[in-house]
Amino acid sequence: MEITVSDPVKHSEGMNAYVTYKVTTKTDLERFDSSHFYVHRRYSDFVWLQEQLAEAYPGLIIPPLPEKQVMRRFNEPFLSQRQRALEKFLSRIASHELLRDNMYVKAFLEVENLEATKGSVAKQGKKNDQSFWQWASQATSSLSNKMAGGPSHLPKTEEDVKFDEARMYIDSLEPQINNVHKHTHTLVEKGKDMAQALFDFGLAFTLLGQAEADALGDAMAQLGQCADKLSRITAVEADKEAQFFDEPIRDYVRLVRQVKATLDVRVSKLQAYDNLIGEVQTKKQTRDRLASQPAGDPQSHAHKLGLAEEELKRSEQQLENAKEEYEVVTKRVLTEIDRFKREKLVDFKSIVLDYVQLQIEYNQQVEQSWREVLPSLQALNIQQSGSHGPTGQLGQAPAAAPIPARADEPRAPSPSQEPSTTEEGGEDLDEQFV
Repeated sequence: MEITVSDPVKHSEGMNAYVTYKVTTKTDLERFDSSHFYVHRRYSDFVWLQEQLAEAYPGLIIPPLPEKQVMRRFNEPFLSQRQRALEKFLSRIASHELLRDNMYVKAFLEVENLEATKGSVAKQGKKNDQSFWQWASQATSSLSNKMAGGPSHLPKTEEDVKFDEARMYIDSLEPQINNVHKHTHTLVEKGKDMAQALFDFGLAFTLLGQAEADALGDAMAQLGQCADKLSRITAVEADKEAQFFDEPIRDYVRLVRQVKATLDVRVSKLQAYDNLIGEVQTKKQTRDRLASQPAGDPQSHAHKLGLAEEELKRSEQQLENAKEEYEVVTKRVLTEIDRFKREKLVDFKSIVLDYVQLQIEYNQQVEQSWREVLPSLQALNIQQSGSHGPTGQLGQAPAAAPIPARADEPRAPSPSQEPSTTEEGGEDLDEQFV
């Protein structure tokens, strides 16, 4: 399955403005109605899909989405960056054997009007409102439990040891990934600053070349033109480094956060299981105490004992379900951690190789550009740098070299279009010597 995200289009204005993306799918999977199709999706649709997958598959690492942004969310660089991040989100889903078979993934990729599907999910979700509060309670208990030192009813297992190792690995990885992203982003920003500095440097030497006479002026002007060319090359290089180096590292910052969230799900399931063990033990004690008490009113005593039995059976069934869910989540989490480590190795190899290749190509262009300046500089000699120009007239400067301009600025007029002020000054000086 191949999924691409393209063609961001802004709709409406003001507070109601939003952007849609074209999501194109090519697949040979039989569960889809066609082999090639597309739909248009908003960012909120991607968020909805992520939420459905997280609810359907506790214990799986759900791919991360790019963060929301309020300012400058409609400018072209931001939309291009978000487009690539959304495509990465869907590509990770497509490569996961469980996630890609989810019915909501199929609806997201195929159904143009997704609102009907969202509506049916929302109605079903109302029935599960209590489960959210149960989850919140479990999460709070989980935090208290971790601070207290761990579950009290369950012995430590081999899976617990592996989970603790995974937790330590991710806890140590997160600050390192954050640190790498901090410095890669700084490096890219310095590249953009260098592009501007080279442009300013080139402009300064171009103007110097216009002010100087003879071959020295020509050489200085050529040096300025070379720096201007390098400013454009460096700007392109900075954009490539942002796309192929900085963005993938930032994506891994988000992914590591998702891994931590997955580990927290397992902690929550363990705590729920542990709590139900204690609950069943308490209800057994209640049932046994009632059974051992003399029956003052046989009918009332039998009724109370029956209620205690029903409560115990209900809790035992909940315990069985919690145990099964905990075991499934534990197996998923450990499998997902192994998968994460394998894919991280492949991804970082690709990221670093791309960066090294970019540096090789960029420095080759830089070297070639500077080499082109060498002949004119090496050809300079003392006689050429004297006070008289090549025509023997004192102070007459060579033709002005074109002043470099950025891609988004108009180019300065060439000497053939506009007389040089230095030439006019030279003529006035000649008249004084006549």
